[in-house]
Amino acid sequence: MGRALSGDLRSRVLKASDEGMSARQAAARFGVGVSSAIRWIARAKIGELAPRPQGRRRAS
Repeated sequence: MGRALSGDLRSRVLKASDEGMSARQAAARFGVGVSSAIRWIARAKIGELAPRPQGRRRAS
């Protein structure tokens, strides 16, 4: 599993995207994966800004 990235980093990538930077450019600038940047931007467009919980669901 990958490392957890800060909410501040996520918001900086989203701000750069809002200012016209592509997801690939924003990912390279802030040192995150292209897939992560694309996913964050897509989720922000539908209103989901909070990160999803990591790990598996607890067994009953």
